[in-house]
Amino acid sequence: MIRSILLKEGLKLRWVFLAALAVNVAFCVKVFLDIRQQMNTEHAQMVWYQAVHLQTVFQYQMRHLPLLTGLALAAAQFVPELLGRRMRIALHLPVARETMLVWCLLAGLGHVLVVIGMVAGLTHLTMTRYFPAEVSLSALATMAPWYAAGLMGYLGAAVLFLEPGWPRRLFLGLMYGTAAFVLLMGLGYGWFTPALPWLVILLPLALLGVFEPCRRFHQGGA
Repeated sequence: MIRSILLKEGLKLRWVFLAALAVNVAFCVKVFLDIRQQMNTEHAQMVWYQAVHLQTVFQYQMRHLPLLTGLALAAAQFVPELLGRRMRIALHLPVARETMLVWCLLAGLGHVLVVIGMVAGLTHLTMTRYFPAEVSLSALATMAPWYAAGLMGYLGAAVLFLEPGWPRRLFLGLMYGTAAFVLLMGLGYGWFTPALPWLVILLPLALLGVFEPCRRFHQGGA
């Protein structure tokens, strides 16, 4: 049954996943070309000065991509189920509601993490080509809250799609939206690094927050 759930979710997500992966990789290539052009047209010392002293984050144009990726994948996963009333049928399969939801969420989060992993890998390759390892690691730490915003966006969208009551939906939307906004609001390298350990607590709580709306959807219906 679990294998069937993962296959079903994979089929729903494949095209949006491939499109999101292509867009993210395209932006990574653009950042690489931008840095290479700067290195070729300006003195390398000036580019390093911008990165190290002026705190210029070359990937800043990509900060909203993880969030948009999470939202798009959640929409691709849950909207067809809700519009076609197939979610109710799935919740009556011979498997516990929580088990089915966990595997559905793991399938969606797995796709988000693959995109994030690809972006992190390409970013690391680009930065280590032109900058010291310290700058590369700092760039990855700077992008960590953006990745967390992508996971938060996916989980928040799942909550909003499953929650049947509009007052709770508005409250939960405000809560998840505020969390994503805070994760994206900083400037400069490593602005969120001291708070990164709190993501270990925040993200599991956001994941657990999907279960109660799913229970209400199952019992009350939208």
